[in-house]
Amino acid sequence: MIQKRYSKSWRFARGVEKAIKKHGNRMRNIEWDYTHRIGDRVVEIAVEHSSTIVLENLDKLRDRVNRSSNFNKKLSLWFYRRMRFTISYEALERRLEVRFANPMKTSSTCPRCGSRLEDSCGRVLGCSRCGSTGDRDVIACINLFYRYSRCGVPGITLNTSKGDAYPRPMQRNQG
Repeated sequence: MIQKRYSKSWRFARGVEKAIKKHGNRMRNIEWDYTHRIGDRVVEIAVEHSSTIVLENLDKLRDRVNRSSNFNKKLSLWFYRRMRFTISYEALERRLEVRFANPMKTSSTCPRCGSRLEDSCGRVLGCSRCGSTGDRDVIACINLFYRYSRCGVPGITLNTSKGDAYPRPMQRNQG
């Protein structure tokens, strides 16, 4: 980063401040474009399926974090609020409902058996009880879907057969 590499007096020399602003604006524009495209695509998919959009309520995420300042700096760079805003206004334009669910234990609970998942390697989590594995974000989405659809919301049903109380969306570990 330019800000860390040079002293404060050097950064405000002629031309340097302008270059810093230029690249900062460029990064911000790239982020806005990226979030807008993703938000638009999410809403398009929801329109195709006549669905309600369910997002995690991450309002108090920064309040719950007691980590190092380096971690907090990385956390402040997340643009989940911008993504939430983009999805919300795109959904509002198309008259879709957006709901917010409690994110507690969505990425650490097995959607098949309900037990606690263990970290296999990085982003992949595995269940020691039923042997299923999956990416933590996919697991969180499945759990949000189950949590929200079991609330009796009209228009959302579980795709389960009559004899199976829990659908099997994850693959069994073949090891």
